[in-house]
Amino acid sequence: MNIKLTNIPRFMQSEIEQLQASLSPLLKKNMRYGILSTVMIGFSVINLFFLLFNNETLSISNIALGLYSLIGAIGFALLKENKHNQKEIAKLSRNYMLERMKKSRYVTDVRKSNYYKKMNDEPLFAMNVFFEFLAEEQQRKERSFNQE
Repeated sequence: MNIKLTNIPRFMQSEIEQLQASLSPLLKKNMRYGILSTVMIGFSVINLFFLLFNNETLSISNIALGLYSLIGAIGFALLKENKHNQKEIAKLSRNYMLERMKKSRYVTDVRKSNYYKKMNDEPLFAMNVFFEFLAEEQQRKERSFNQE
């Protein structure tokens, strides 16, 4: 997942790159599982369809039926693992964002708790909340440098 976001400031891009670097192994594994499961399920369903509606009653068709069913079952198991990995990726990215907020020296604890609350209340918009936090942090950083 190598996202190139050109419309956001550099300080936000660096945070996204750090997040991607920490999630990279899981993302690659998840992508492989997704592709492999789709191929296996598709292969299995197509072959089972032709095998079941073919009027031949050979013993080979029973073996093939079992083999295609096994391939389909493995494909569905990989799909389930893929969904589990997606939840893990979401959890790890959320934890990264919360830890990053916790480490900030420029945002007050009251504002941090507001961001935590927003992130817990609206998990689908966690990245937007994180960007909002980063923007506020950058503004406060620039103000503190200008005051010195």
